[in-house]
Amino acid sequence: MKLLSSVLAVVLFSSGICHPELLKGSFALQGNSPETNGYLKATQGATVLDQRLDFWMTPTKSTTPIKQYQVEMTQKLHVVLVSDDFKTFLHIHPQLDSAGHFVINQKLPRPALYHVYADGEPNKLNHQVFRFDLPVGVVVAAPRKLPPTGMGVKVGPYEVDLSTVRLKAGHMEMIDVEILKDGKPAKDLHPYLGVPAHAVFLNDKDLSYVHVHPMAMDGDMDMSKPIPELPDSASTSGEMMLHVAIQQAGTYKLWLQFRGAGNQLYVAEFTMSAS
Repeated sequence: MKLLSSVLAVVLFSSGICHPELLKGSFALQGNSPETNGYLKATQGATVLDQRLDFWMTPTKSTTPIKQYQVEMTQKLHVVLVSDDFKTFLHIHPQLDSAGHFVINQKLPRPALYHVYADGEPNKLNHQVFRFDLPVGVVVAAPRKLPPTGMGVKVGPYEVDLSTVRLKAGHMEMIDVEILKDGKPAKDLHPYLGVPAHAVFLNDKDLSYVHVHPMAMDGDMDMSKPIPELPDSASTSGEMMLHVAIQQAGTYKLWLQFRGAGNQLYVAEFTMSAS
């Protein structure tokens, strides 16, 4: 029945029929447990790539949407969309309405099976992250390949270097992050979502999710304290520290987002391994 449901979803979305699709999320936050249920209703707009995305969470024994969420990194909900081949990455922020729904109209870049992650903190609970598998257009299965990247990648005018791409599962790791421009630490960086940078790790097999963000090397490294949000106009250092606890061995894709000159958002992509 699950396979039949997926096939029908592909047919509906590729034929231009605008029936909304209601999906119940799978809990995806590595190392944590669900305390709520998560839902997504996706409705096609003018074209197959135009999607109205409506997210909500409910208590485990209720169908009533939760209406209160904590603000984390300037937003009440972070939504990450990744194509099944890991080649497309989007990070968006739906707005919460009075009924407890997060709604956004999003134009997707291409037909694909998208893994959609909704990341929020409802009702002062622990982080809740749900994955929804959303086929958009004619979906052609393709193998997911993660070629080695090494510890440094180029993105725009910047070079992003990590101190390691090999992690030990079950341990808190501290990874040095250095963003260079013309061979020197970049001086034209600005906060993204109130912090120096933003990082999402996905396991390439079970699609489990890890969400962290680097801190400035010269910042307060006390992880027990809330990190104060930085204004968009602030300058941030090109030297950062990334604290990450990968719970499962395997291969991971890392998307590291940072804001550079001209307020432009960049994404540095790495292949990581955990053993």
